[in-house]
Amino acid sequence: MKTLRVPIYPSADVVFPGQLFPIFAEPGRVDWLLQACREQNLPLGIVFVPDAYGHTLATVGTLAYLLDDVPQRLAEFSNTVVVGQYRFQILQIHQDQVYLEATVQLWPWLEEPRPGWLSIELLGRYLHRYVQALSRTLPAALLPEVLPPGVSTLGVLGAALLPLPAAEKQRLLEIPTAKVLVSEVLNYMRVYVPLTERLAKTPPKATPSHELISLN
Repeated sequence: MKTLRVPIYPSADVVFPGQLFPIFAEPGRVDWLLQACREQNLPLGIVFVPDAYGHTLATVGTLAYLLDDVPQRLAEFSNTVVVGQYRFQILQIHQDQVYLEATVQLWPWLEEPRPGWLSIELLGRYLHRYVQALSRTLPAALLPEVLPPGVSTLGVLGAALLPLPAAEKQRLLEIPTAKVLVSEVLNYMRVYVPLTERLAKTPPKATPSHELISLN
């Protein structure tokens, strides 16, 4: 497997390949990290921080690349947007820079044993319905075209879209095989897709006039 040394961005969120992710760069380590990525044309590794104090890092993360053409809806509230592309495992942490770095190994989902054709077909249909329902409520922050084709692709996109707790998303990110990932995401989609479709069809409720509060 290919290894490389990259800057690490510790995150409270889990990012999947194909997912857009806004970063808020403030003066300090994050700003220096992003500057180094731009100047050296480097990707950065986004890694989930399981505890609130940032004392530990997950051992699996996603390699992400800075976008030059930032979508307007994201540019309005962030100054940098990256897109996840490859999953990796951390081999070694380095602390000789002002920001964290790590030697990482790219870790694609194992294609064998392959998921059954019925699971792939069902997940594809659920994902199509889910994206349609979400588009009526909020835009999907995905760039599926950056993903290499494979049986893991539908599972990766589904996991990126699901509104799950970060710890559960990290568990999905760490699943080693495409078959198990597809199965787990399909189980979630069976629950979330009907709920999201119902929400998309529910018109927003207007506030009754007697509940309006005057600002005068």
